[in-house]
Amino acid sequence: MRAVGWRGRGAVCSTAWLLLAVAAIAGCQEKLTSPGECPALCPGGEVQALDIVLRPIAGRDSTFSGYVNRGSGVALLVSNGLAVSDNRAAYRFASRPDSIVVGNDTVPYTIDSVAIALDLVARDTLVDGLKVYLYRVSEGITDTLTFAGLEAQLTPAGIIDSIEVPDTLNSGAIRTVLTGVDLAKVDLPLGGSGVLAIGVAMAADQPSGIRIGSAQAGNGATFITYVNVDVADTTTSVRKQVLSRTATFNTYLTRAALIPDPAFLTLGGDSASRVLLRFALPPEVAESASIVRATLELIPRGPIPGLPTDPAVLVGRAVLADLGAKSPVTIDPRFIVDDTLSANRADTVRMDVTRIVQLWQAASERPSAIFLTLLPEAATFMRAEFGSTRTDPTITPSAPEPVGAPRLRITYQRPFPFENP
Repeated sequence: MRAVGWRGRGAVCSTAWLLLAVAAIAGCQEKLTSPGECPALCPGGEVQALDIVLRPIAGRDSTFSGYVNRGSGVALLVSNGLAVSDNRAAYRFASRPDSIVVGNDTVPYTIDSVAIALDLVARDTLVDGLKVYLYRVSEGITDTLTFAGLEAQLTPAGIIDSIEVPDTLNSGAIRTVLTGVDLAKVDLPLGGSGVLAIGVAMAADQPSGIRIGSAQAGNGATFITYVNVDVADTTTSVRKQVLSRTATFNTYLTRAALIPDPAFLTLGGDSASRVLLRFALPPEVAESASIVRATLELIPRGPIPGLPTDPAVLVGRAVLADLGAKSPVTIDPRFIVDDTLSANRADTVRMDVTRIVQLWQAASERPSAIFLTLLPEAATFMRAEFGSTRTDPTITPSAPEPVGAPRLRITYQRPFPFENP
């Protein structure tokens, strides 16, 4: 009985200890799932989101020009008294032979008709009555051709034909076909060079402009000759052939080429200008901040001139090395940003450049710089001018025409301030 009694008391004691252990575990589980109460585990502050506005390094925001020559872009410009630029275009075609090979024989041909085709890339869709004029010009045209030199050849005596463009046609192929007596306008004498060159002008109900195809883009003008060959006992396809010649040279000329004003930042135009902006990140941002957002702001000098309804594309790229005008830029799409820029815009232009600024932190060897381009280069009527550090009155009080410099707005967070335990 004693033994039994002793075991009973031991069982009661063991049960009590078991209950205490379970309670202790339950208490620990409750603590683990409840908010921390120890000050040593709590942050010692709050997340701080701060804003900073940077301007380019004074005098280090630059315009560089001449990257693409007129005629080497993806389109040629033609206009009639357009305020931003008055332009004419010219094409020179590959030589056309005066005989063709049929079997083992070289035989002459007679011309049935010819066609001259152009590619209309863009027009101002708000302007009607578009008419494109084609003129025969000297086959010796080269890069040395001037606007005055071309304009002097665009006379009634040299006109080949005019093409009335339907108001409903915004882009696409346009052409003229010459037959009969009109073939004399594009006659290429036997034994000559076989080269035809044409000048292109336009008219419309009001001053306007068009962009037409170029050899560089693969959609330049085409000179097509439909011929008949007098060869007996051959198929129709042999007797009737087509000689197609593409442009080997093309260009466009501007009546009064505008030289970029060194006080401002210029993008685009027939000078194919680009802009390099250099910044200096403050240490608190460059070393340990977490950049949330970065926005580049450009202030136009005035309404941006261009061809209405034919916008251009503003592109910003991270710079790999600062070599001035020859600075290499990234081809990584993560660090390339773009935005559409419309003609007549006068308000501040903004671009999200967060990833580019984050790259400046991640790769300290990369310069804190952005290269801006307006596309298509040397093939758009748009010419944008923005304020610089030389026109910002807060930086250059003596600026004769005050326009604010570019601004880089950065929102960032400081490192989270944890307390020591």
